[in-house]
Amino acid sequence: MKISKSIFCFILVLFGTAFFGVTSSAGPGPGGTTTPSPEEIAMANVNQMTAEQLDAYYTRRHNLDGFNGCVMVAKDGKPLYSGAFGYANMAEKDTLSTQTSFQLASVTKTFTSSAVLRLVEEGLLSVDDSLQKFFPGFPYPGITVKLLLSHRSGLPEYIYWDQHFIGDTVQYLTNQGMLDLLITKKPPVKTKPDRLFNYCNTNYALLALVIEKVSGVSYKQYMQDSIFNPLGMTNTFIYTIQDTASPHGATCYQARKWKEWKWAFSDGVLGDKNIYSSVEDMLKWDNALKEGKILSAEMLEEAYKPHNIDRYSFAKDRRRNYGYGWRMIKQVDGSYLIYHNGNWHGCNNVFCRNLKEGYTVIVLGNKENEANYLTQPVWDIIARVKSDQNAAASSAPATEQQDAEQ
Repeated sequence: MKISKSIFCFILVLFGTAFFGVTSSAGPGPGGTTTPSPEEIAMANVNQMTAEQLDAYYTRRHNLDGFNGCVMVAKDGKPLYSGAFGYANMAEKDTLSTQTSFQLASVTKTFTSSAVLRLVEEGLLSVDDSLQKFFPGFPYPGITVKLLLSHRSGLPEYIYWDQHFIGDTVQYLTNQGMLDLLITKKPPVKTKPDRLFNYCNTNYALLALVIEKVSGVSYKQYMQDSIFNPLGMTNTFIYTIQDTASPHGATCYQARKWKEWKWAFSDGVLGDKNIYSSVEDMLKWDNALKEGKILSAEMLEEAYKPHNIDRYSFAKDRRRNYGYGWRMIKQVDGSYLIYHNGNWHGCNNVFCRNLKEGYTVIVLGNKENEANYLTQPVWDIIARVKSDQNAAASSAPATEQQDAEQ
């Protein structure tokens, strides 16, 4: 099986400053070339060792547990390591690359929430707006946009509906069809509004409809025109079963078998899933958020803030919480690791961001494998290499330390 990996080429691109004289605080050397500083050399060594160990880890996973997918690990917005393992389509022996598009599943919610908050910043809606403002017949009082964003609406989960409930003649449900069923059949709520966190895909399917109401264009068109195209995300798109053209992304497979997942009635609904993207494009998304191209720093702070602080939500693990479209887990230093996972039809994905340290981990898989979510080994590798380098630096001869400080 072909395995595509980009380890050393990314290191050369990232650390060309250290080895090819693009710029250096050490000044020009013989012949007009610049000499890398000790700090630049040390940093290049750290990142090369990190990339090599990451490659060894994911190669081992590919061989032992059948990991089939792509990986991107970045530092300060630049690729540190990337790898592609396995097949986009087994039958055609089409191998994966870092430009292959995957069904993002619930990682889609990071896009939907950001689009809503962008419309808020443009003054076209408020997070305190009631759903009745957009859908006059909506039968559940007390539910606002922010309760959808933070999964505090208490609404029923549409994915659990059966064929009898949606109608025997309905092959694929749409967002509007889902809303119509909420209005006409009024399925019971899970909890009262704003009582506690209750993760529910219905929330983000409704937010997609809110985007359409406010923007005047389809969710698909809005995301393409306002986010994907401006950011140069050429391998990112929205696909549903209603589209006539087949998706040009990775096929989704069941665990430990090359058996394709079958489409379900819920595959016609957008906003909670159905964005396809590559690891390269997801890094563009990560950078766009960090650089303020989508939302202001103030709005991002609101999105990354815990919005489920009642005594019931996350009672088993108080380190965890959910903001506006983002999961989070508190670190030892009090900062939050900001992330979102995705799981749909065998696609197990991770989009994890240590905003304080500048690291981003992106894992997209198209063959069901819950080990994809275990990114702690990645963080351990990063920490271990940094620790080893610091230990080596502290034990160096005093003259070498003095030289490094000059």
